[in-house]
Amino acid sequence: MAIVATATSGLLAQQAPTFTSSTRLVTVAVSVMRGGEVVTGLTRDDFQVFSGDERKPIVQFTSESGPVTTALLVDASGSMAVNRAIGPAVAGVQDLLRGLDRPEDRAGLFTFERTLTMRHDFGPINPTLLAAVDDTHAFGSTSLFDAILSTSRALAADGAARRGLVAYTDGVDTSSVQPSVDVSAHVAAIDVPVYVVAIGAAPEAGLDALARDTGGQLFTVTPGAPIQKAQTSIITQLRQHYLLAFEPDSRPGWHRLSVRTRPNHTVRARAGYSVSPQS
Repeated sequence: MAIVATATSGLLAQQAPTFTSSTRLVTVAVSVMRGGEVVTGLTRDDFQVFSGDERKPIVQFTSESGPVTTALLVDASGSMAVNRAIGPAVAGVQDLLRGLDRPEDRAGLFTFERTLTMRHDFGPINPTLLAAVDDTHAFGSTSLFDAILSTSRALAADGAARRGLVAYTDGVDTSSVQPSVDVSAHVAAIDVPVYVVAIGAAPEAGLDALARDTGGQLFTVTPGAPIQKAQTSIITQLRQHYLLAFEPDSRPGWHRLSVRTRPNHTVRARAGYSVSPQS
């Protein structure tokens, strides 16, 4: 079978190592699209995984749809009010929560301006979470990339297998300390797909690359336009992730990751992983 579709990245940033090659497998969540629709029913034999230029055997594979854990990140900076994006963002979060309709689905809510605030810890969809969404107001400057990094770390620490970060923003960053390329590489290394719903203004340069390099996607919508299609796509991709695992490269450092499948399919997967030196 010819296998040509691929997800790769040119990330060059070095990462803090995340594991040693002798103690853990590398796991990667993979979504596969064709013509804008999620592709299901693929098997282990439909995939190839490359660490750099070396093909790696897939030693674990899961394809069943399952419950998801989502970190919902809402831009609460002042520009969201100026750009009339805070209302659509809050409505978007509420709509996405309605789509998380399995009893095992979980979500956590974070808001940010210059600093990040956890508004609701990860847990079931309940009235307390919905009330926290309703109580979101916009003010202050914007540390978008810093907020994505911190929220991704919180989601990775939660430990759920099927997980993703969904950020609602006008796409403007005014005060982040971390460069977007460093955030992209770190979040890719901890396998947190980032989906960005950019409302209104042209999104910050680097957001598309960040979404792509983490295995997520950037959606751009105009204020007042329906965002249900983006929401449905995000939930479907998270639920239908193929979960692959392989043995990492033995060499310490950052390793480029490429996942390939059938022709005419689009693959979304994280761009790489890090290996620490043997202790």
